[in-house]
Amino acid sequence: MQTLNSILVGVDLTHADRLVASDLNEQTAEAVERAIWAASRFNAKLLFIAAIDLSAHTKHLLEEDKNHLHKNVTDEAHAVMQTLIDQAKAQGVDSSSQVALGPPWREIILEVIKDKHDLVMVGTRPHGLSGRLFGGTVMNLFRQCPCPVYAVKVDEEPDVPEVVVASDMSEVSTDILNFVVNAAQVADMKIHLVHAIDTKLDQRLKGLGVSDDTLKKCTEDILDEVRNELNEQLAQTDFRTLTYGVQVHVLEGAPEVAIPAYIAETKVNLLAMGTLARSGLSGFFIGNTAERMLEKVNCSVLAFKPADFVSPVVPE
Repeated sequence: MQTLNSILVGVDLTHADRLVASDLNEQTAEAVERAIWAASRFNAKLLFIAAIDLSAHTKHLLEEDKNHLHKNVTDEAHAVMQTLIDQAKAQGVDSSSQVALGPPWREIILEVIKDKHDLVMVGTRPHGLSGRLFGGTVMNLFRQCPCPVYAVKVDEEPDVPEVVVASDMSEVSTDILNFVVNAAQVADMKIHLVHAIDTKLDQRLKGLGVSDDTLKKCTEDILDEVRNELNEQLAQTDFRTLTYGVQVHVLEGAPEVAIPAYIAETKVNLLAMGTLARSGLSGFFIGNTAERMLEKVNCSVLAFKPADFVSPVVPE
């Protein structure tokens, strides 16, 4: 069974034009609540970390008045974090907190590397003018954080959560599937194992004189082969022990189009996917397909790296 021993929760304290706000924004509050719930189910420890990214002007002010401004900023932050510790304790969850000064994504990754946390949970971008669900902090975590990153979107809580596992038949997608199946043994959820294949090649072959019957047979053979591969991948898990089992779907179309469309149609709550491109520069690129998919999905995302991934983030 999948075990989560330590969950790190990124806490955004900037809210309502304040550097440190006593009331969390909706997205961060949702991530905190879900993290406490997950920790209670998996008997995991929580670390709440708030990283305050200061402008050059603010840093200068702090340097000019270290005893007053710096103390006020950090004291206010620690006071808010204590309320989160109390919130977790009320639900029987052991937790601690840290306050750091620096870019949140970098401070989170450094902490993950130092103490080897099993999962990072953060809120998605607050609704704003950009129209994108995932802001810079989340995208940097997707790119460079060595452990799985769960970006939580505020949504209506369903009776039974539904999760899409996007498989590209790689080793990392097998790891993702095992993670989600094992999690479903602790908390019931409906799992959809999905692979999308672009069949536009058929139209190009048609232009070369290939008959419709031949194209249709070729497409059916390919879809059957992919479905068999997905079932083989599924057979490596304990899916038969799950209340709702796992549904296998082979979609036709480009993955970055077909999978978000499927998620929207079925009202799925969470997409679990790999994000690392197959390139020689570890950690700096999300794969093109994953990048385009993330631009289109409107649900929470659980992003994974390969087991041998090494983050490029190092202490200064």
